[in-house]
Amino acid sequence: MKRKEKQTRDGTKRRLRDRLADWVISPGGKWRQKIKIEQRQEFRKIILDPVSWFKGVDLPEGHITPWELFLYALSAALSNITSGFAGRQDFLFKEYYKIAPNKISVGSIISSLWDAANDPVLGSYMDRKRWGPQQWRRLMRISAVTGSTLNVIKMLDGGMSDWQHIALLVACNCLQDIIGTLSSVSDQKMRAGISPYSQQRARIQVWVSVGNSIGYPLSTIPMLLMGLRDVFHLNDYQIIVMGAVFMLPFNIIASYMVTFIKQRVNFRAGAPTNSLPLQPEVEVNPEEALSEEDLIPIEEEMKHREAAKKAELAKRERKEMLAAMSRKERKAFKAAERKEHREKFARGEFELDPETGEPKLTLLESFAVTKHNKYFIVNTIAGFITVFTPSVDPLLIYRYLVPRFTLFGKEISGEMMWLVHAQVAGTPVTFTKPFSRQLVNMVGGPLKTNKLCHMINASLYFLRFLVGCNKFWKLFFNMIAEAAAYVINDMNSVAENMLNYEMLDYVEWKTGLRTEGVTASVSGLLSKIVTNNIGTVTGNAFLAWTGYEGGYIDEGGEVPERFRKYMWPMYTLASVFDQMVYLLLRSTVKYSPEDSHRVEEALKERRAAAEGENIAVSVSSESEG
Repeated sequence: MKRKEKQTRDGTKRRLRDRLADWVISPGGKWRQKIKIEQRQEFRKIILDPVSWFKGVDLPEGHITPWELFLYALSAALSNITSGFAGRQDFLFKEYYKIAPNKISVGSIISSLWDAANDPVLGSYMDRKRWGPQQWRRLMRISAVTGSTLNVIKMLDGGMSDWQHIALLVACNCLQDIIGTLSSVSDQKMRAGISPYSQQRARIQVWVSVGNSIGYPLSTIPMLLMGLRDVFHLNDYQIIVMGAVFMLPFNIIASYMVTFIKQRVNFRAGAPTNSLPLQPEVEVNPEEALSEEDLIPIEEEMKHREAAKKAELAKRERKEMLAAMSRKERKAFKAAERKEHREKFARGEFELDPETGEPKLTLLESFAVTKHNKYFIVNTIAGFITVFTPSVDPLLIYRYLVPRFTLFGKEISGEMMWLVHAQVAGTPVTFTKPFSRQLVNMVGGPLKTNKLCHMINASLYFLRFLVGCNKFWKLFFNMIAEAAAYVINDMNSVAENMLNYEMLDYVEWKTGLRTEGVTASVSGLLSKIVTNNIGTVTGNAFLAWTGYEGGYIDEGGEVPERFRKYMWPMYTLASVFDQMVYLLLRSTVKYSPEDSHRVEEALKERRAAAEGENIAVSVSSESEG
C-alpha cells in the first residue's frame, strides 16, 4: 500500500506524516488552541520521529525517557496481574487449609521480630557500603527470581500439617525479608539517581500507576474463577496456587525490567563507584593508548588502594599500642576516641573510609542523620501508632456477608460481586492516572495533597460504615465511594513519592549524606509489619473472636453471627482511624514546592562544583607528576 502523498506548489510531494506534523502546530480550531504550544511541539516530534522520541534523543539533561517510563509501566502491569494469585496466601490458609487464625498469627509474630531486627540493620549497612548501580542491579535481579519463587513455595500443599505450613511460611518470610530489603533499598537508590528533579522522579510513580491500572482488571481473574467454581469445578487451591505457578515467569520478568534504567545523578563527586552512572563494559585493545580521561579512574583507584594500605598499617600499629596498654588505659583511650568521633559527627565532619571514599558512620549515626527528614519521622510515628490496626480481607466480606443476587435467572455470588465492585471502582482512576502529577501540582504540592487525601478518605470510609453492604444499592454506593478513593489514593501515591525524594534531597543538602537505605528499610519494615504481620495478627485475633473457622462454602456451614455483625464495622472504622492518625501527624510538617525547588538548585550547583574540584585535583596531580 503506497503512502498518501500530496503535491505542493513547487512540484514536490509531501508525506502524510509531515502534513500531520505541520497541522498539529499550525494555528487552527478552538480545540487545538486550548493545547499549549510546547505540548503541540512535543506531539510534532512524536509524529515525525517516534523512535527517537521514544528513546529520548533530544531530551534535556536529567529528564527521563519515554522508554524508561514504559518499562516501569509494563513492570507494574505484570506485577499487578501476578499479585492476584500470589497475594491470596492468607486467604488460602484460612479458607482451604482451614488453619486457625491464631496459628497463622504465630508465624506472623516470628516474621515481625525478624523484620524488626533485619531491615534497619541492612538498610544502614547499604548506606555505608561502596555499592553503585552495578551492585544494585545485581541485587534486584537476584531478588526477582528468589523472592517470586518463595511466594509460590510457601503456598504449596504437600500433605503438611498446620504447624508444618506455619514453619514453611516463617522460613520463606525470613529469606524473603533479607532479599526484599536489599532489593527495595537498591530500587530506592536507583530511582533517586534516575534524575535530579523531583518532578521527573514523580513521573515514574505516575507511569507505575498507569501500569497498575492496566494490570488490575486481570488481577481479578481468581475472583472470577471462584465465582464460577461450579462451572469450572475448581477449588480455592487449584485457582490460587496453580495460577501463581503459571504466572511465576511473568512475575520474575516484571521485577527484572526496572533494572535497566539509566543513572543520571552523581551524588558524591569523586566517589569511586557509589552513585556514579553505569558505564558499559567495553573491550579495550592493549595496543591502543589510553586517553587522559581513561587514566583518571585508574589513578583514583590507585589512590584508594594506597590509602587503604596506610589505613591497614595504622590499624595494625593501633592494635599493637593497645596491646601494650593496661586494661584501664585501653578503656580510657577508647572512650576518648568515641568522644572525639561524636564531636566530629556533631560538627558535620565525617571520617571517610580510605578504601571506598564513603563516610564511616555507626548504625546509630546513620539513624541520627534522618532527624532532618521530618516527613520520614512523622510517617514512622504514624506507622507505629497504626501498627495494631486489624487487617481485614475484603474478599471474606464479599464471600460471606454480601447477599447473592439473581440476574437474568442466574445467581450471582459474592465473589462475582467483588469482581464487579473491583471493575467499577477501578474505572475512573484509569482516566486520571496520566494527570496525577499535574493534579498534585494544582492542589498546591505533595504535602497539601497528602492532607486532602487523608481527609477525603476518612470521610468516605465513615460514610461506607453508615450505609452498609447488605443491599444492591448499598453495594453500588460502596463502588462509587471506592472509585473516588482510588482517584484520591493515586494522587496520594504520587505525592508521597515526590515528598520522599524531596526530603532525601533536603537531608543531603543539610548533611551531605544520602539516606535511602535507612529510610527505605524502615518504611518497608513498617509496611510489612502492618500489612503482613502485626496487622494480620490483630486481624486474626479478631476473626478468632468472631468464631470464624473457614471453609463454610465447601462444607455448607453457617457463618457465626458475631462475624456477620462486626466484620463490616471493623473493615471501615479501622481505616477511618488510620487516615486520621496520618492526617494529624502530617499536618505538623512544613515543606512547600518553593522549598523543594531551592534545594534542588542548591544541590545541582553543589554537585557541579564538587565535580569541578575533583577534576581540578586530578589535573593538578598530573601536572605535578
